[in-house]
Amino acid sequence: MTRMDKDFSMLGNANEQRGLIFAFHFSEGEQGHYETFPDYKEIAVGGGFWWVHAHLTDTRCREWIATQNWLTDEAREILLSHDVHDRIETDEGQLAGLFVDAKLDFDGEDEEMAELRFVLADRILLTGRRRSLRSVENTRIAIERGKLIESPLELLEEIVDRESDYMAKAANDLGREVDVIEDKIMAGYVNDARAETPHVRRRAINLHRQMSRLLVLFRRVERAPATRLPADLRDAAGRIAQRLESIYQEVHSSQDRARLLQDEVSAYLANETNKQLYVLSMLTALFLPATLVTGFFGMNTKGLPFGEDEFGFWYAFGIAAIAAALTYFALLFILRRRRAE
Repeated sequence: MTRMDKDFSMLGNANEQRGLIFAFHFSEGEQGHYETFPDYKEIAVGGGFWWVHAHLTDTRCREWIATQNWLTDEAREILLSHDVHDRIETDEGQLAGLFVDAKLDFDGEDEEMAELRFVLADRILLTGRRRSLRSVENTRIAIERGKLIESPLELLEEIVDRESDYMAKAANDLGREVDVIEDKIMAGYVNDARAETPHVRRRAINLHRQMSRLLVLFRRVERAPATRLPADLRDAAGRIAQRLESIYQEVHSSQDRARLLQDEVSAYLANETNKQLYVLSMLTALFLPATLVTGFFGMNTKGLPFGEDEFGFWYAFGIAAIAAALTYFALLFILRRRRAE
């Protein structure tokens, strides 16, 4: 049991027996407060609306969800499935979906991702998770501090906005990291940039992928036929998509810049490698004639030139040096001729 679950264990046996983490009840114009979630049929005759957050790894919670007849088949399947791909479904006026959210560790923040599953219905927002999520926790804290929420739709917007805040911060951090790498390349610290660029590119790709999937989901809701979803829900999806679009553009720009910087680093390193290979090739070409000469005079056969001469070594050395010099000038002539062409 997580720390979050322990904090809400005091809310009553009814919530605990269902495997629910917490339930908020919102009255018109009033701050939300914790309640023991009633049977759904009691909501129809009551006032306000509810936010119910469920622990989807709890067997009691899964059994409770399976018995809720007010849920559509698609909504129940999204809540209970082990699918990890972003998804959204609309049926009978209910909006059910799954999107990736940032995982929250109470001992510290990390960049791991987890899934948030939700069902938006008349007078209730049912959310579920398998691991603690940053956006849900931040929304809960905001409500505890007095934030007024007027409808389940506004509550869903608030949760997505909290996730958007995290993504916006991640996009800003990513942009700053790209700036730092760019400055290092301009200053000539290419090796330092080389070590950091793959990590930044990996972050950019993951964030870009997450943003694009989330944006597509809410664009689908915005463009859904009026016969399937009410106008206020489609308008809310449009507002969410508009904000996500601006963050997406920033992430997309950072990803392109990171890719260009990696290409620049690779081109620089390739150029340095080519220079080293050029020097090695020149040295090999220079020493090849000298090696041939020394190999010739190193044969253990009779009749070698200068074999009995007192200055035979220097004659052989001179031949090797002259051969190397001729090769050097020949290479210079060839290279200059190629450059001139």
